[in-house]
Amino acid sequence: MLRSTFARTRLALILASTLPGLCVPLLASGAEQPAAQKHHFNIAPGSLISVLNRFAEQSGVFLAGHNDLAADRRSPGLVGDYTEQQALRRLLQGSGVQAQAQNSGGYVLRAAPSATGPLELDATTVSGKHLGAITEGTQAYTTGQTSSATGLPLSLRETPQSVTVITRQQLDDQGATGIADILRRAPGISVQNYDSERWEFSSRGAPITNFQYDGVNTDYDGVYDYGTTSTDMAPYDRVEIIKGATGLMTGSGDPSATVNLIRKRPTEAFKASVSGTVGSWDNARSEADIGGPLTADGQLRGRFVGVLQQRSAYADHYRNDKDIAYGILEADLSPDTLLSVGFDQQNTRSRGASWTGFPMFHSDGSRTHFSRSFNPATDWSRRDFSNQTLFAALTRQLASDWTFKLSYDRKHRQHDTLLGSASGGNPDPVSGDGMFLYMGRFQGDEVQDNFDLNISGPFSLFGREHQLLAGFMSMNTRQDIPVYGSVYPALGGSIFDWRGEFAKPDIPQVGRDDIRQRQTGAYLATRLKPTDDLALILGGRVSDFSASDHLDYSDPTRADVRDGYRQSGVLTPYAGVVYDLDDRYSLYSSYTRIYQPQMSKDASRQVLDPVQGSSLEAGVKAEYFDGRLNAGFAVFRIEQDNIAEYVSGFDSESVYRPVQGATTKGFEFELAGELHEGWNLSAGYAFNHTRDAKGEPVYGAILQTTAPEQIVRVFSSYRLPGAWQNLTVGAGVSWQSEFFGNVFQPDPADTDNGDHNVRITQDSYYLVDAMARYRFNEHLSTTLNVKNLLDTTYYTGLGNFGTGFYGEPRNVQLTTRWDF
Repeated sequence: MLRSTFARTRLALILASTLPGLCVPLLASGAEQPAAQKHHFNIAPGSLISVLNRFAEQSGVFLAGHNDLAADRRSPGLVGDYTEQQALRRLLQGSGVQAQAQNSGGYVLRAAPSATGPLELDATTVSGKHLGAITEGTQAYTTGQTSSATGLPLSLRETPQSVTVITRQQLDDQGATGIADILRRAPGISVQNYDSERWEFSSRGAPITNFQYDGVNTDYDGVYDYGTTSTDMAPYDRVEIIKGATGLMTGSGDPSATVNLIRKRPTEAFKASVSGTVGSWDNARSEADIGGPLTADGQLRGRFVGVLQQRSAYADHYRNDKDIAYGILEADLSPDTLLSVGFDQQNTRSRGASWTGFPMFHSDGSRTHFSRSFNPATDWSRRDFSNQTLFAALTRQLASDWTFKLSYDRKHRQHDTLLGSASGGNPDPVSGDGMFLYMGRFQGDEVQDNFDLNISGPFSLFGREHQLLAGFMSMNTRQDIPVYGSVYPALGGSIFDWRGEFAKPDIPQVGRDDIRQRQTGAYLATRLKPTDDLALILGGRVSDFSASDHLDYSDPTRADVRDGYRQSGVLTPYAGVVYDLDDRYSLYSSYTRIYQPQMSKDASRQVLDPVQGSSLEAGVKAEYFDGRLNAGFAVFRIEQDNIAEYVSGFDSESVYRPVQGATTKGFEFELAGELHEGWNLSAGYAFNHTRDAKGEPVYGAILQTTAPEQIVRVFSSYRLPGAWQNLTVGAGVSWQSEFFGNVFQPDPADTDNGDHNVRITQDSYYLVDAMARYRFNEHLSTTLNVKNLLDTTYYTGLGNFGTGFYGEPRNVQLTTRWDF
């Protein structure tokens, strides 16, 4: 205790004034290193002085240095079990300060030289790149820390669930500009299309409905979408995908996965880039990104990201435009208080947008053979999305390493949709006659307010140090929806001559729908450390759910609709255990409850009961090369009741039935990170088997398809050595097993037009991607991406109103970037 107190006092004295420094990686000398004993650290981000003081307190390590060395610099903090050397390396990352070990013990802090080099530890040389939570600038395919699963900042190995992280480097390497681009290549995730604008993402055999932005929940409607599945990736540092149920942090325990998009933050030093992309189907995209300090002392920092994009598609008469603006400010109100405020505006406009796909059968029951360029949409058919988010967060470092955080998030989302799509009916195989159009007008205006307050920090019990997180959240969503009628006019000609030309209808408003949803929850999570090798993560959430759906028709003779639900005191328990076998391998297991309210209705127009069940997972995790390569193997079992399965109808009049006893069993393997200097890999295999109580497959609530049972995702990039070090090459393979959908097949012999749903199968298929990047100098680089290199033809959607939808053909894009 005396040594710890002395270290803190010493640091406070020697690091008292200001001195600008260069931001270079941490270096250390080859002097004799202290024993590699691990300590548990819980150090919040903050000024470098306060962070190093807390390091000295928690480790008992003596630190010495020079005056002015750490003033006006920040550190990302640290949570987890590390040796002194590992902890110092991560705390000093990007600070321009190095820690030099002394033969007599302790460290001396020195200004790092401008030249970078390797860090030598225990006769093992590793790269000078070190991982924290932020992935930008690390050139890594993994991260050092995540809190998406439990709210506690843990390494991937310390988290008792499967976690997939798509880093900024991987996003850039794969040329992924939209959320669908990256999720269709993410381990364990499958993607299917409703139509030209909407996608359904699935994991562990079930659709993903939990989407977060910086850990804040957002309301997701898989039918109208509000543009969630069109989110542009430019403002984001990484995507964290937590597999399995996450009711502790989301309230509704979706058993598939939670997708958490983490925004970019302001940089400590000036950093800016501009890029331009050209590609297939007249794709033109420009992007600018600038960040850095806004005041001389660096206590106010900002960042702005802007995007403009215009593109066509492989489908005829289709056009999509988007504009993105993202800005954030961070202010150090004091050495222990950080305020962040920002906005995110994403606008997307599409013309020639389809409503479902193309018919799968001719009128005589034979299969159709439409080309991939066929677009059933009219040339005026459109989907316009506008999404605006305002957010703020206040973080305060309290005494004894406790942290208080208050955050607020307000989303305003709008969609304006007028659709016409020649997708109805079954054409005559010779004349092409017999088709009709789905036509409809849809609008929506949604405002969502999210509030979260939590406090976290260490506490002592039975002579051991543990962690605690306690908080309260509320989410309020209000939707104002004008209701229009739908019309289904006959095409009046051959579908084989279709060019998208059809008169635009005048669709009158028939009513107004007012939807209110509210969720509140108090949550508690603790990480107990009974021994150095054992960690128990226990938690729970008590939630209240309520919703009302008031549909008022303009026609007084038509009955208005009043639906809703209210559930109070819903308990979602969470339990996890992690046992370290050694410094590399850990065993883990976790359990949580599934509870998900829903608004789907049965044939009697009654709202279905909430989906309920449980999710159990167990496995082994490993970390190599100081955490720069992470591996995991998991087995899981999911049990659910009351899953909504589509029966018949259209949109708000659709009829669903509750599926009982749905069980999913499976396993996953994933490897992500750096295999060798400059060689990155993201690879995964997932298997799931889902059946109901009768042993039958479980179809989706909207798309009448199953999810593929097996998925393989592999992507790797390699920066060549020596004279070719400016060249990086990469390739990826995505494979998935067969899936099938229910589609109506006409039977000319049946004059009663009976039910003739048949199973359409998309056989297993694989897609190959390739990339190459050449860096001409420290400022200029060019990246070539080729997606679906072999031009594979496949269905990516089946069963939506009995139609099919093709996946994207070969796509080439070239991006040139200038870094300032």
